[in-house]
Amino acid sequence: MKNPQTIAEKLNKHKSVAVALLALLLALFWYLQHREPQKIPTVRLDERIPVSVALVSNAAVRDSFSTVGTVEAFREAEIFSESAGLVRKVLAEPGTPKKAGEALFLLDDELATARKRKADAYYQKAKRDAERYKILYSEGAVALSACESAQLQLDEAEAEFTAATRKYGDTRVKAPFSGIVTARFVQQGELVQEGKRVAQMVDMTKVKVIIFVPERQIIKFEPGKLLKVTSDLYQGEAFTGKVGAVSDKAGRDHTFRVEVVVQNSGHSTFRSGMFARVLLKGEGDRQALLVPRVALVSGIRKPELFVVRNGKAFLKPFVAGMELQKQIEVLGGLSAGESVVISGQNELNDGSDVVVIEQQKGPAAP
Repeated sequence: MKNPQTIAEKLNKHKSVAVALLALLLALFWYLQHREPQKIPTVRLDERIPVSVALVSNAAVRDSFSTVGTVEAFREAEIFSESAGLVRKVLAEPGTPKKAGEALFLLDDELATARKRKADAYYQKAKRDAERYKILYSEGAVALSACESAQLQLDEAEAEFTAATRKYGDTRVKAPFSGIVTARFVQQGELVQEGKRVAQMVDMTKVKVIIFVPERQIIKFEPGKLLKVTSDLYQGEAFTGKVGAVSDKAGRDHTFRVEVVVQNSGHSTFRSGMFARVLLKGEGDRQALLVPRVALVSGIRKPELFVVRNGKAFLKPFVAGMELQKQIEVLGGLSAGESVVISGQNELNDGSDVVVIEQQKGPAAP
């Protein structure tokens, strides 16, 4: 048994530690007795975000594709002068129709004419010399080398005559194709240098509607396939387009460039820069799960929307399929009957409390 005196000495030695522990226990007991009960947060109705929703539902759809494209001229070219000289005559004003090969500008041709006449004279002389040496060689009057030299001079003279004739022709700046002059960049009396831009032309007898097709649809756009083309400018009218060039390389948004060629004749004509809608009609109907396009909170490359469950909105990704005018096909991630937010999603975060102020029915068949 320990000596009582020894125990008392130890307690006396650690008296300060014992007092600190006792004070800590008393403070903890007081805090537990006097703390306020924890309040459970509640969400008042006026603090919820008002939203409109629509139901995800099945509808009959046709595998059609519709998109808006930009109209471009079938051919467009900037015209450059291939000769230097003063502009003697202007035959091209903006808006003037020109046939292929017609003159747009006449340049000073005095020097070009002189060079052509000189080259022509040298060419005719070389031709006569070559014929004479051939006769003499056949009679044995001259050596073969003399005949070959005459023929070489003829070839050189012919090349010089061809170049001079081309230079003379370049003094007439001609239309490369049949079309309309859209711009003129030089005036009569102006000195132009070789390679100077002088005019611009477009061929609008046909136009190209440039559209961009998603990769899931591109297999349907084969060259030569007929499509329907409409324009808001010509209400109630439909035009026939034909698939022309189809790009073999997609852009960063995974779409392919497609040219749709449309004949541009009649009273309803397209102009470069206009918008036109291209429609590819499918064959037969099928059932598909659809959501309104306005429900998307991000781009179609990464489709997401808000789904409402038990008074809360949850951000949910899904797999998108065919794009319709006002709806998007759902291939996965959503079920029929779910409520998706179509108005008010800009105020939402994942898990936000919401109150539904309007519910629309599911999408009708497009």
